[in-house]
Amino acid sequence: MVRHDCENPVSSQKYIDKLKTAHAKTKELQNQLENLQLIQFSDSIVLAIPYNKDNFTSFSKMVADYQYELLKANILCRGGISYGMHYFENDFLFSNGLIHAYEIEKDISINPRIVISKDLIDLLHPYIPSKKNELILKESDDSYFINYLHDRNPEEAWESISKIVPETLTASSSIRGKHIWLLNYYNHCFPKSVRRTVEIFS
Repeated sequence: MVRHDCENPVSSQKYIDKLKTAHAKTKELQNQLENLQLIQFSDSIVLAIPYNKDNFTSFSKMVADYQYELLKANILCRGGISYGMHYFENDFLFSNGLIHAYEIEKDISINPRIVISKDLIDLLHPYIPSKKNELILKESDDSYFINYLHDRNPEEAWESISKIVPETLTASSSIRGKHIWLLNYYNHCFPKSVRRTVEIFS
């Protein structure tokens, strides 16, 4: 989205207003959890909160709700959740936790999911993960991610996804892979409301 609007004439921009709306929505998160720090730049959002295993479920719920709001705005996002030394004051940011989260986003998340670092999973155990914590899903690549479709209305979720995933999948292998992942994720969360399956072999 950023590349499109930065590399094309102003008259053809179509994403900057959507990102500005998302930016305004993001600022509302600061009122949801005590001591939550929020930083936004370009197409990135950094949320930081002092580590406390007792409030991780609240943090996960906030992240899940926010990612779902982005989905309803036809914006797919991916990211990482990690922990580590984090210092932010005025406009100065120095954070080992941010570096870890960025590496997760870049190397592991790949699809529209927010992956939790394995170190943090181990640190939180036995509080999470468990079959009782439906805000966390484990994928076949052994990654745990925020289950942002948990407890949603399948009709509403599908309406958003159908606007993102075209009937004819794009030729771009990267984008196509993300769309197929999203369809499979929807089908997993709503097995009684499966709308579309994709055959990857012909």
